[in-house]
Amino acid sequence: MTIDHMGPFLAFLGACILAVPLAGYHVWAQSGHFRRLAPVLPAVILACILVVGAALSIWHNQSDEHLGILFGSETQDFGLSEYGVVLALLGAMGVSAILAFRVTGVERAIFAFVALGCFFVAGEELSWGQWIFGWGTPEALAAVNLQNETNAHNLIDPRLYDLAYAAIGFATLLTAIVTYAAFGRDGSQAGGFPIRLLRLMGQWLRDSQTGLVWMLAGGVLLQHELFEEYSEFVFAVAVFLFLCRVLEATPRTARSMKEQAHV
Repeated sequence: MTIDHMGPFLAFLGACILAVPLAGYHVWAQSGHFRRLAPVLPAVILACILVVGAALSIWHNQSDEHLGILFGSETQDFGLSEYGVVLALLGAMGVSAILAFRVTGVERAIFAFVALGCFFVAGEELSWGQWIFGWGTPEALAAVNLQNETNAHNLIDPRLYDLAYAAIGFATLLTAIVTYAAFGRDGSQAGGFPIRLLRLMGQWLRDSQTGLVWMLAGGVLLQHELFEEYSEFVFAVAVFLFLCRVLEATPRTARSMKEQAHV
């Protein structure tokens, strides 16, 4: 193993060290100290499926990319994982747009920004439809684009993405640990917008059958380039599911209630 590979490996190992104790505690608590397996069975099954997917991603990246239909390749962003990312992001965009209409003020601006961000990233992941409609890459862009595609994200050195993904992954894991341990146990929705989100996340991670699995898996897989496309899919699904939880907790009358409160 070279120095270049040692950094991502240590980051991946560190992420596992952070994730495993929380996952173990969650299974222990939700199963009634391992006396009832039914409540944790969906989480365990999903974890096994995600581990198999991770193993396939490793094999794909270490064997001349034979599973391009699943994970794409270095020369083409095309695969089920890629389309899964796009679908999850479009779902997150739709949920964020609905939330933007339900709330007011700064919260509306935040959710609108999230919706626009999801739309832009989904468009980039799909090369703005190039691989669906089959148009050629403009010559000037093809000369500098690492994958000869119509997008901006492949103009950047992939090593910079490795650092960004690792940072996002650790932030995801630390957020999961803090919110699970310290927020939302009383079920209260009081407090400012950031506090409400943290409480909702704490409740979602404890009460959802699979939310914690998606979030921890996303944080861990983002640490290593062997899981790059696959980790994007897992992380995007986690974001979509959490936004669905926020939508569920945000009543349709939120705007009118706030307006009445100012009367």
